[in-house]
Amino acid sequence: MLSQVLSELLAADPNPAPAAWRIITKIAYFVGLIGTFGGTLLYVLVLNPLLARSQVNTSDRDLLRRRAALILAAIGTWFLVALYFQLAGKAARIKGQEIPYSEAVLPGRVLDYLTAPARPGEWMSVGAQAALQYGLWALSAVALVLLWRSGMHRHTTRIAGTSYVLAFVAYAVTWVPTDPSSETFDSVLDSVLDHVHVLSVSTWVGGVATLALLSAAHRGLTPGAGAVWAQIWSRFSIVALTAVGGMVVSGSWLAWKYVGGIGDLFTTEFGRFLLVKLVLVGTMIALGGVNEFILMPRIARARAAGEEGSVFRLAVRVFPRIVALESALGLGVLVVLTFLTGSARAESGSEEPVVDGGVIMVGLLLIAVLATSFVTTAKVSDRLARSGSEPEPKGEGELASKSR
Repeated sequence: MLSQVLSELLAADPNPAPAAWRIITKIAYFVGLIGTFGGTLLYVLVLNPLLARSQVNTSDRDLLRRRAALILAAIGTWFLVALYFQLAGKAARIKGQEIPYSEAVLPGRVLDYLTAPARPGEWMSVGAQAALQYGLWALSAVALVLLWRSGMHRHTTRIAGTSYVLAFVAYAVTWVPTDPSSETFDSVLDSVLDHVHVLSVSTWVGGVATLALLSAAHRGLTPGAGAVWAQIWSRFSIVALTAVGGMVVSGSWLAWKYVGGIGDLFTTEFGRFLLVKLVLVGTMIALGGVNEFILMPRIARARAAGEEGSVFRLAVRVFPRIVALESALGLGVLVVLTFLTGSARAESGSEEPVVDGGVIMVGLLLIAVLATSFVTTAKVSDRLARSGSEPEPKGEGELASKSR
C-alpha cells in the first residue's frame, strides 16, 4: 500500500529528480557547449587582435597562441564525446517509448532515434532535427580537434571562427519547429530568449574559464607580458559586460515564465534550485565588479607609473585567481541547471503567464536601464583607473609650495 502511494506521488511530481546519468551527461554537454561558444569567441574577439600587435613580445605571443590553440582542441575533444552521450539521453527519453540509458547508449538505439519517421502534422521528425543539429555540433567540435596538430595553429583564428558559426547554426536549428501549427508568439519569443540566455552565459562563463586555463602559462612569459594580460582583461571586460546584460534580460524573462511569484522561490523545489543558481550568478557578478572597480584601476595606475613588476603580479597572478573562482562558481551553476526541470508554476498551481504590451514595455525598460548602468560602469572604472595616474597640472606644485 505504501509503495503504491509513493509511486502515485512520484508520478504526480511536476519536477521529478533527474537520474544520475542525466545529471552527468547534461553537465558534460553544457561544459562542451559553453566552452565552444565562449572559447572560440574569446579567441576571435579578444586574444587574436591583441596578440597580433607588433609591440607584443614574440615569445609571449607564440606561447599564448600555442596554449590557446591546445585549450580549444581539448574543448573540441570533450564536446565531441559529450555529444554522443547527450544524444543517447534523448533516445532514452522519447515520450511513450522510454528505455534504460544502458540500452539507449548503444549505437543501434541512437540510430533508431535519428531515423524515426515524423509524426502526423510534422514536416520533419524530431530525430531528423536532432541529426542535423548534432551533426553540425560534431563538425564544430572536429574543427577544434584539428588544433591538436601544431601545424594548424597558424589557422587558429579561422578554425575558431568556423567552429563558432557551426555551433551557432546548430543551436539555431531548433528555431525551426517540426510542427509549425503549434507555434505561437509566446513560444517563439520564449525560444529566442532561451537562446540568448545560453549564448550570453556561454560567452561569459566560457570566456572566463578559457582565460583561467590560459593564465596557467604565466611561468614562461616575459616580465613585459603583464601589459599584454592587462589589455586582455580590459578587452574581455567589454565582452563580458555585454554578455551579462543579455543574460540578465533573458534570465528575467525565463524566471517570470517559470516562477509565479517571489514566494515560489522558497516554497517550491524548482524555486529553491533557481534561488541557489541566482546566488551563484550574483556572486560571480560581484567578483566581476571587484575586477572592474578594484583590480583593473590598480593595473592601469601601475602601468601609468611604469611599475612593470606590479603590473605582472596583478594581471598575471592575482587577476587569474579571482577568475578561477568565477569559473568554479560557473561549474556550480551548471550542476544546479540539471535539477531545473519543470517549473515553479506547475508545482504551486499558478496561472500560466500571458505576454501582453505591459510585459513587453517592462522588458524594454529593463534593457534601457541595463544599457545605461553598463555605460556608467565603464566610465566609473575608467575614471578610477585614471585617478592617481594623471600628471600634476602645471603650476599646481608651485602654488602648493607657496602656500606652505
